[in-house]
Amino acid sequence: MIIIKRLALLLAIAMMLCAVTSRASANTLCVFSLIGAQGELWEQMQDYRIAAASWGTPITLRVFTDERVAAEDFKAGFCDGLMMTGIRARQFVPFSGSVDAIGGLDSYVALQALIELLAHPKLAASLRHGAYETAGILPLGAAYLFINDRTINSVEKMAGHTMAVFDNDRAQSLMAERIGVRPELSDISNFSSKFNNGVVDVIAAPAVAYRPLELYRGVGVKGMVVKMATVQLTLQLVLRHERFSDEFMARSRRYFADQFEQAMEVVRAAEDELLFFYPPPDKDQERYVEMMNDARLFLIDAGVYDTAMMTWMKKVRCKVDPVRAECGNGSPW
Repeated sequence: MIIIKRLALLLAIAMMLCAVTSRASANTLCVFSLIGAQGELWEQMQDYRIAAASWGTPITLRVFTDERVAAEDFKAGFCDGLMMTGIRARQFVPFSGSVDAIGGLDSYVALQALIELLAHPKLAASLRHGAYETAGILPLGAAYLFINDRTINSVEKMAGHTMAVFDNDRAQSLMAERIGVRPELSDISNFSSKFNNGVVDVIAAPAVAYRPLELYRGVGVKGMVVKMATVQLTLQLVLRHERFSDEFMARSRRYFADQFEQAMEVVRAAEDELLFFYPPPDKDQERYVEMMNDARLFLIDAGVYDTAMMTWMKKVRCKVDPVRAECGNGSPW
């Protein structure tokens, strides 16, 4: 009888250890970072790890320099969460992934207002899609057009030139078709080398990529960076919601919303370093805005962007700038 009791106790202990091990493995977050386990994003995620532990949810971090591989590991269940670009996040949570919509937001004030809105508990249900839930959003910076020849200084003059477009972002390909540029299918690991080596004439990228990816080589002394945001790019943490409590999700979204200004310090410093950073000519500025708005509406109709998010984004645009012409046109987006 004593032996049986001891065996039962040992079995119970073994089961408890297995449960602990299972919970530990369920807290693995993967992080996409082109420069690996270093730099501002990695430091931000280390701070998040400490915060999560203080909420009673220990996590471990794995870094990936290839976003495609990270996303596949996430789908396969090797990661319980993934910090990735908003463009990549669209396949997991279309609602929040549509924040990175072409021409959706034209200022960091509007982006901050939207991220604050998305951290509100009332929108929690919208941030869940299937097995996934968005648990935080950070600004990556506006995407600007990097051009290797500043004589390409209007929308019309881009026609016939080559532009790198991400093969995982249908929006870029459709926009390229609409403005008449030749799309060169690329990914985040090779689009910069194609630009720097003259394979493509135009790319869209945030300022934070300028030095790490040596985009100044592609711009050279004859090119320029068009000082007009085409997209507000973000980084988004998407988690498998069954592995984390609702309370954790809410705390996580609030945590990242509170990191907005700190993240923007990095973005603004990078934008200050851009060389040949010129606004489009006055006569072309309105045309650029029209082009991006037309492209966004086309992509909404094509089913690329989530319509609920498009409605919220219009509300934010009109809250920040109530005199916009669109604010009285009756359109939901």
